[in-house]
Parts: sequence; C-alpha cells; structure tokens
Amino acid sequence: MIVAGGFSHFFFYLLYYPALAWFAVFFSSFRLSFAWVTMVAIIYATVSLTVGPGLDFAARDEKALFARIVVMYAVVASVNLVTRSERRRRQKAVERERELQRERIALSQTIHDTTAQSAYLIGLGIETAIELADKADRELVTKLQATHVLSRSAMWELRHPIDIGLLFEGRALGDVLQAHAATFTIITSVPAEVVQTGTEPSLSLPTRSRLFSIAHNALTNAFRHAQASQVTITLEFQASGLRLSVADDGIGLPDDYAERGRGFQNMRTDAARMGGRLEVEARRSGGGTTVTCVLEHDPS
Repeated sequence: MIVAGGFSHFFFYLLYYPALAWFAVFFSSFRLSFAWVTMVAIIYATVSLTVGPGLDFAARDEKALFARIVVMYAVVASVNLVTRSERRRRQKAVERERELQRERIALSQTIHDTTAQSAYLIGLGIETAIELADKADRELVTKLQATHVLSRSAMWELRHPIDIGLLFEGRALGDVLQAHAATFTIITSVPAEVVQTGTEPSLSLPTRSRLFSIAHNALTNAFRHAQASQVTITLEFQASGLRLSVADDGIGLPDDYAERGRGFQNMRTDAARMGGRLEVEARRSGGGTTVTCVLEHDPS
C-alpha cells in the first residue's frame, strides 16, 4: 500500500487472508488469533487512512475497507474453529488408541495368566498320559501323541497375543523377537535364534506389530509343516531400510503353498500395508524355506 501510494482496489489485499489463515492454523488459541488479526486490521486501517490521499469517500472506499477487515476476522475465526475442532478430534483419536493399547496389554496378560497356563497344564497331562499308556496299544499312543502336537500348537498360537503385548508396552522389535524365539524353542523343541545387525530405529507401533506378525506366521509354518530342526530369524537395519528374514532347514514348500491356508496371504498383506514386499525362497526338494520382508525408505 505504501509503495502503491495508498488505498487501492488491486488484488494485493487478498494476500492478507491466506497469511492470517495460516497463523490461525498454527496457533489454535482464539485469543491469540483474535489479537493478531486485530493488530493487522489496525495497521491496515491506519495505513489506508494516512498514506497518500487516504480514502475516497465519494467512491465509498470506507465500505471496501470495512468489508476487507470483516473478511479478515471471518477468515481467522473460521479457520481457528476448524483447526481447534480437528485438533480435538485428533486428541480423541490418540486417546482411543492409547486406551486400545492398554486393553491389548491387559488382554495379553490375562491370556498369559489363564488360557496359556491351562494349555500348558493340558500339555503336561498329555505327556504324562503318553508315558503311562500301554505301549502295546499303538492306536492309543498315536492319538495321544497327535493330541500332544495339537496342544503345543495351541500353546504357540497363544504366544502371539501374549508377546505382541510387549510391543504395546513400548519394547523394541528386536527384544520382543528374542523372547518370542526363546518361547518357540521351549514349546516346539525346535532351536530358534535371532541375529540382528544394525541399530533399530524408532519404528511405529503398527510397523513393529506387522513385522512381528510376519515372523510369527513364518515360525508357525516352520513348526507345523516344514519339519524343521533349526530356525533363524535375521533382522537387518540399514540406512536404506530393513529386512526381516525367517529361515528354516525343513522340507521346503509345495508348488501350491500360496493357496493353502491364509498364512502367506496374511504375511503379504502385512508387508503391503507397510509399503514393503514379501519374498519367499523355497527349494521344492528340501533344503529349507526363507521368508523375507523388505522395507525400503529414503535415508533422509
């Protein structure tokens, strides 16, 4: 206005509105926004009245000035209300997520203290029954052994909601996988180890949870189908991304493995939701299977 010589009807005054709107976006305090727009309005009116010839009342410049100031207040008030409403909505969403995390932690502890303990005792009872059974009754022994395998499978599946609760408590993915692998060894009698390279970055909870689920599903396949004698979980953290691999020395995969059950489908879905990809390397004639989840990101 000073450069142009005073109040004018050029479109430059429109630039006030986005500037005021952005201020209201970053500062949700209504009082602060109101004080800011009032200061701007006072300066704008003062310059309009004092620079150059001032207002042309014959051309009704005072009405244009008043309208522009009213629009300034309207823009700031509208944006401030929308911003505060959005922030309240986000705060409620964060609180709901925190409450959900607390419920999941409580659920994992409840399963550990009740259902998992019961499944463990059932497994011990079946082991005792196998020892006491008449070895001559092969059918009975076979059924007991099959039931024992099912009980171990149930105990292992219960470890998913139990151990994933550690992630909701804020534990690092590598630490949780270490504990998960140790439990896998105890339940299945199949040795499992975790090899980690690099420093784990600050991963979001959904990312850690999905990576954990992929590792759990791969371990489940190694236990139930691969007849593996050794499982290795490799967790690699690099500047370009991360790789999670679960390798076993079992019998490999059949040609139609992708259509059997939902295990691999769930793993691919989890990888896709993280923006990554799932790679499966299997030798049909034995030699094991390696399931790898690759997440790439820009180091900057």
